[in-house]
Amino acid sequence: MSPALKPFAAPRGGASSEGSIPTTRAKALVSIEQPEVFSVVAGILADAGLDAVPVLDLDEAMEAARTDSPVLAVVDSTIRQVTGMDMLKRLRYEPAITKIPVILVAGEAGLDMDFMIELGIADFVASPVDPEDLARRVNLILATAEARRDRRTAAARLREETRRISAAIRATNDPQQMAELVVHGLGATFEADHVRLVTFPDERVPELSLAWAREETAGGIPELSGHAAGELAESLWERGRALAVEDHHAQPGSEPDPISTVSLAAGLRTSMVVPLGHGDKAFGLLWLAGESAPRDWTGTETSLIRHVSGNLAHGLVQGNLITAQRMVLKRQRDLDQAKTDFVATVNHELRTPLTSITGYLDLILDGSSGDIPDDVAQMLKIVGRNAVRLNQLISDLLTISRQDADESSLAVEEVDLAELLSAVAASLAPAAGANNLDLRLDLGPEALLVDGDRAQLEQVFTNLCSNAVKFTPAGGSVQVCAELVRPDGAGPGVRVQVRDSGIGIPEADLPNLFRRFFRASNATAAAIPGTGLGLAIVQDIVLQHGGELGIDSKVGQGTTVTVLLPASR
Repeated sequence: MSPALKPFAAPRGGASSEGSIPTTRAKALVSIEQPEVFSVVAGILADAGLDAVPVLDLDEAMEAARTDSPVLAVVDSTIRQVTGMDMLKRLRYEPAITKIPVILVAGEAGLDMDFMIELGIADFVASPVDPEDLARRVNLILATAEARRDRRTAAARLREETRRISAAIRATNDPQQMAELVVHGLGATFEADHVRLVTFPDERVPELSLAWAREETAGGIPELSGHAAGELAESLWERGRALAVEDHHAQPGSEPDPISTVSLAAGLRTSMVVPLGHGDKAFGLLWLAGESAPRDWTGTETSLIRHVSGNLAHGLVQGNLITAQRMVLKRQRDLDQAKTDFVATVNHELRTPLTSITGYLDLILDGSSGDIPDDVAQMLKIVGRNAVRLNQLISDLLTISRQDADESSLAVEEVDLAELLSAVAASLAPAAGANNLDLRLDLGPEALLVDGDRAQLEQVFTNLCSNAVKFTPAGGSVQVCAELVRPDGAGPGVRVQVRDSGIGIPEADLPNLFRRFFRASNATAAAIPGTGLGLAIVQDIVLQHGGELGIDSKVGQGTTVTVLLPASR
């Protein structure tokens, strides 16, 4: 049986005045067969600002759902056995209107409450239909939906604003700037009258105390004593919650809040307090407050404020760590610069007297001041050798210092390694001869040209060849070989190998050879002089030239050092 109607005596309203600009109105699906009932329902919907869209079968309903985006549906229960309820079931799966509110016009057969719940029916009117009752229900549903939309819009705005605050926190490492962004941002976003942020003495974060207030407000959030603030923060942090006080004037419940007394004295009416912490301990508080009226802090507001406070706490800890690291790095740079300056000063101050010492030694040994006994000459030669060693040590220290300070630069030119290696061998020939060593130079037939710094490359091969001479016992041999090579998949290069039949290097010491001041264990045991800087300097220079350095050695059999440098193009 179709629903009956009671006379609707209320005057029509909301009609557009003549000449007004037409506007797009929201739509409502109406599934009612009786024309007179449909007409009254359509009129009620029109008064509510909705246009009725008649639908009597599933196809019409689906098309209207997709094209008109309805905000309400009115369905006659008496056509349940026909199409109405089946249509409503199908519409519940249409994304555009999954949550559309439905008013059911109930027939005389009564209501199936389980079926109404299954279909998500929001309300119903009994038959015969009372137009005034239907109008009230339509207006209530529309007002509820509008309030829900407003809440969703407000929540979306709050989420967007808090996302911006969190992004700004992540964009800086300055704790003071983070704190300012939070107190200003949260104050404006949540329309608070006052915001205060304080951190306690804690090695994880700097001590901060910031306050923000809206211009037209007076007073402010009071400062809690250190003990009271710490207890409140720790209590909230341990329980994982915030303290939301709707009205400080209201009578306290079973658990009085610890801030109402000082809040009332400061003229505050409502508060939200969130702890700041990291790990298992709190280190601060964030307090938002209002003066004029009570405020029901919603779950969304509380969640978003806690989210921002969590980002702030993380940022403060990370920012403090980064600031501390930067201070350490600056201190290290200052120390490195002081070391470099010291080495440069020592280099100058030691070399000046050394130059004088070696000069006068040469004059004495040359007989410029008269003949000297052989035993005295022998002692002066020992002094001269040690003066040369000291001069080399000073040069090595200065080189290392320049490398650390990135002050070493390459004066690149085309270098003939055959010529350079011949000069190095000639300079070491006296030392090799004095120890009865066989020093041989084996150069390939092709030109051995590389692009590099002549002085630094000479230092490389002088260090390597002098090491070979120094660590080879009397009667041994040192061989320097150089040739042009073309490795697979790489451009041409010049390979230089320095082989000796010396004492060798223990296998356990090989990984540490290029570490500064490291000396092989057997060299130390044999009391062979050295600083442990030569190979570190060699490796750095070879790498600067885009080359490779390798060492192969066996104790008692000797050592082979291989240097591969890119050939000139």
